[in-house]
Formats: sequence, structure tokens, C-alpha cells
Amino acid sequence: MTQEEKKELLAGLFQGADLSNAQINVVVEKGAKVVYQEITGRNHVELDEEQKEVIEKLKPIFFGVEEEAKAFFLDIQGMKATQITTKVNQLVVDKKISDISQHRELWQILHDCGLYDKSESNWNQRLK
Repeated sequence: MTQEEKKELLAGLFQGADLSNAQINVVVEKGAKVVYQEITGRNHVELDEEQKEVIEKLKPIFFGVEEEAKAFFLDIQGMKATQITTKVNQLVVDKKISDISQHRELWQILHDCGLYDKSESNWNQRLK
């Protein structure tokens, strides 16, 4: 099957569907299988009460934008300490985090919640 034929097949299967937030897996062989699944993204992850509390604490750091606080919280899960500080540095550059609250205030939240286990001096050395 050519690339053009594949495009025509997909266009016919999903005619009128909004595919901007979709993941489509197509296996083109005998007994072709087409799977259409809407991607809900990380903002639709179910959080427990403790996680929601952490996000509430993070919101002021992100200028009160809950979606940004939640995205940060989800992104740093399982990250090493150096990866977290690198991410914070980038978020400051991107103006998603205030350069005023990136130090003690953010470190305290992450440290108290067990998301960053290094010292505050280590945190401050890693931030620009």
C-alpha cells in the first residue's frame, strides 16, 4: 500500500472527526487493524488528595496557574535532583516561574513533599 493510499484510507475512516488530540495506530497488513484513541493528556490524570495539596502549594510559584503547577508536578515524578533543578532553570527562563520564588519557597515545598531530597544550599547552587 502506497503512502497516498494510506492517507486516503485514514481520511475515509475518520471523515469529520477532530484528530487534533488523537493518537491513531494503524497496522497495514492482512487483517488490518485501526485503533482510534483520544489523547486526554497529563492534565486529565487522576490525582489523590495529597497530590492535589502539593499542586495547590505550587500554584503561587507558577503565578497561580494550576495547569502549569500540575504539569511541573507530573513532569518531575521520578526525576533526579539535577534534572529537577535543570527544569526549574528552564521554567524561569520561559517565565513560567517567578525568579523570586524559585529559591527557598519552591525548594521548601519540594523538600517537604519528598520530591527533592538534597539540601537548600545544593538547590541554590544549581539554580542560575
